[in-house]
Amino acid sequence: MAATEKAAVYTLKQAIAAKVDDHVEIAVEAEDGTKFKIVATPEQLEALTGDLETILDADDA
Repeated sequence: MAATEKAAVYTLKQAIAAKVDDHVEIAVEAEDGTKFKIVATPEQLEALTGDLETILDADDA
């Protein structure tokens, strides 16, 4: 996403994930009741996992 693009912001209520064929689907529900699904490749999720680990590790420092 480009720096000038705006995105909707939701507060996470819950999320579940499942592997479907060659991709992963993450079903998300926001606190306001909005529901959506994210479809991602394993490579995309590995990159996201790396980003999240870096953020969480920085919080511990």
